[in-house]
Amino acid sequence: MKHRILLEHIGENSTTSPTPIAGIERVEGDTVTASRRGKTFTVSLAEQKTCCMSFDNDMLVTVTKYHVAEIEMPDWMTPDEYVSHHTSYQWYVGFGAQPGWPRQWFFRLKELGETARFGAIKLLNVKKFRSPFRMSLRSQLEAWLNDPHPQYSSPFSSRQWESLLDVYTCREAKSRSNNIYWAVR
Repeated sequence: MKHRILLEHIGENSTTSPTPIAGIERVEGDTVTASRRGKTFTVSLAEQKTCCMSFDNDMLVTVTKYHVAEIEMPDWMTPDEYVSHHTSYQWYVGFGAQPGWPRQWFFRLKELGETARFGAIKLLNVKKFRSPFRMSLRSQLEAWLNDPHPQYSSPFSSRQWESLLDVYTCREAKSRSNNIYWAVR
């Protein structure tokens, strides 16, 4: 589902990506009424700010402070949740998670470390297993993700994590993370 989100240019350089700050209620000409956490406010899309050209060029330039963007979000995510968790959501989807997965899975996987999250998402995307051990890991992971009050903070023991996160998976996680980081900019 697409939602309109208000973005603000917060960075000190003109090349900095704008940051999501609120869900939009309505747009009338250059005036935008937005809300965040139940508080409504109004901004002008014509508002400008002065910042540096780039990180290596301190020449001052004027940029538009606010932008409106249509963002694709899962049905279970509200604009306020997107604003609060947009970075985590970009990594979640960038690591291969499906937007249609349950809401609880996003918040549970978000708490794992970067490499562990990548390994878990990669395991959840496997369609056909050749190994009964990996199939049992997948079942254990799904049970942990679906449990409303899991007994443990992690779905696997340290030995199970070691078998899941081999050197190739760790390298792939780091590479994918770097690609996401530079693509967002």
